[in-house]
Amino acid sequence: MARKANDLKLEHLLDFSEKSKIPLEDFQMTITSAEAWGVLRKDLITALGVQRAKRFLLRYGWNCGVQEARMLRKAIQWSDDLEWLIAGTKMHQLSGRVFSYPENFDVDMKTGKFNVSGFWLDSYEVKQHLKYFSLYHEPICYFLSGYASGYTSECMGKKIIFKESRCKGKGDEYCSYIGKTVEEWGAEIAEELMFYEDDDMSGELDQMYRRVEQEKEKFKIGYTLSRSLNQAMLQGKGLENFAELLGKNLHCPVIIENNSFERQAAYGELPGIEQYLTARNIGYQQLTEMMEKNQIIVTELKDRTFKILISPIIVKNQIFGFIIIAPEQENEDFYKDLLERVTTASALYIQNERTAIETENRLNGEMLEHLLNNKEVDVREIYNRFLYLGYDLSEPYYVINVELDNGENENNSLKSSYDYLKIRDKLVGLFYRFLESHNTNILISAKLNMIQMVISKKMIESERTTIKKFAERMLEQIENKLFPIYFGISGPTQNISQFYQMSVEAKKAVEVAKMKSKTSSVMLSSELGHLTLFLNARSPKELEDFAISKLSPIILYDDRKNAELVQTLYFYSQYEFNLRKTAREMNVSLTGMRYRIEKIEELLELDLSLSNNRFEIQAALQILFVMGKLKI
Repeated sequence: MARKANDLKLEHLLDFSEKSKIPLEDFQMTITSAEAWGVLRKDLITALGVQRAKRFLLRYGWNCGVQEARMLRKAIQWSDDLEWLIAGTKMHQLSGRVFSYPENFDVDMKTGKFNVSGFWLDSYEVKQHLKYFSLYHEPICYFLSGYASGYTSECMGKKIIFKESRCKGKGDEYCSYIGKTVEEWGAEIAEELMFYEDDDMSGELDQMYRRVEQEKEKFKIGYTLSRSLNQAMLQGKGLENFAELLGKNLHCPVIIENNSFERQAAYGELPGIEQYLTARNIGYQQLTEMMEKNQIIVTELKDRTFKILISPIIVKNQIFGFIIIAPEQENEDFYKDLLERVTTASALYIQNERTAIETENRLNGEMLEHLLNNKEVDVREIYNRFLYLGYDLSEPYYVINVELDNGENENNSLKSSYDYLKIRDKLVGLFYRFLESHNTNILISAKLNMIQMVISKKMIESERTTIKKFAERMLEQIENKLFPIYFGISGPTQNISQFYQMSVEAKKAVEVAKMKSKTSSVMLSSELGHLTLFLNARSPKELEDFAISKLSPIILYDDRKNAELVQTLYFYSQYEFNLRKTAREMNVSLTGMRYRIEKIEELLELDLSLSNNRFEIQAALQILFVMGKLKI
């Protein structure tokens, strides 16, 4: 009796009995559970990896499809060949593998035309995959694709390939397929065809064995490197040794740089590639990403046949340097693993070095802070303690107060914070190098955005410069354009008891410098003149408010009338309130000068012949002049 595919049922195929196998004409079939098949699939993926397991399952599915097509051809009398072809989808359903629902079916068996698409619903392969693995980045119904390809190829007499366009195994809502001839697929199916190549499985096993041997060799190299690094750290060795260990294990050149891209250590021959092995080649965006994610950057250099791997050395969320390698082979993950081990060892080394230096500097800094900020200091004790450090405080010293003012900076980004810390550390480094060049111990206290230090007057004189020019030179070398840096410098001390007072003067000089200018500047306490008497009692802002309140009537009059009353009053005070001297200096008639003075007294509502009034006016004018508010 001729049958159609939709009428096909299990009883047409199977004769159940108590025998160990189920006969179908001259064929034999066995029934296995989906769970057992899922375990087999899991073991294949675990042992071979996804891609090799895919190849195995596609070929297995292909052979199952071919065999079932032949079996159904012989066992069932079909109404026509098309029904035999369609029966393949029915077999999916009867065997519990999937429900196949066609969407497009454009097939002509006589001409060999084949172009179909549709949906696979309730795929048992997806269920078993997700039971043991997470979502994958590509479709995973390998057996179903292989089966459909093998079955239809047997029916059509030519090679047909099925591919999934969507799959629940990779997170799609459903599985869908497309089946076409190899000719119609064209180059699009080239990679997929490689999985159907009929290679001997022993080749797979040999490849797997070689892979295991390679992994064993990698493990051995990694273990040896880790052990050597641990021994090097225990022996107090540093970056040069780390670079050598990494280079010898990877057989490639290694460079270690600081965060200013200056070389700290190197290993290996670098002919022709030295200029490329630097973290300077990466852009700011990659640098930011590297810091945020603490990851290795792989950079392919333009017009070069090699690429470099750059790993950041990060300590407390701050980049302190980079390790750069140029591997000879394509084994990125292995190189990254070893590179990370050396990066970790380098970070620990730098952290240990920083801790030692910070401990020493903290002790020195605490002593300096005690000297500069403690009004009642034990002169003998502090003198002896500093003498042990090589400082003879009986000699004259300048006290320098530096403030990095980023308060105006609204950009609170990673770049702003990074640049701020970098400039502060660079400034401290400049001081260190200057003092070390004179073979003297370092005495600097740095906290947040404030740096305090003392520097010998004798040392400044040996440079044949002045203390102000020295500070201005430091500002030039820092090359900072992001935010202002203010230097406040005291006069030279005469004895140890003056350090506190000189520290106060240096701080007041910084305060005045900040009010006077929005750009980096240097202010000497000696430039404040008699204003220091007022600054010790009041803040610069209070003094400015006092001066404005005293002179605001004539300041407003000048602005409104474009007059020169403030300037006139300034010269009048400078020439001891002498009308004739002031008129002669300003080239104004005596009558005109008398009118101006009377107008000033009228607006200010005071008598300039009184000494108290003259004192307040002179103080107000001096405050505005020092703070840059009075242009003469």
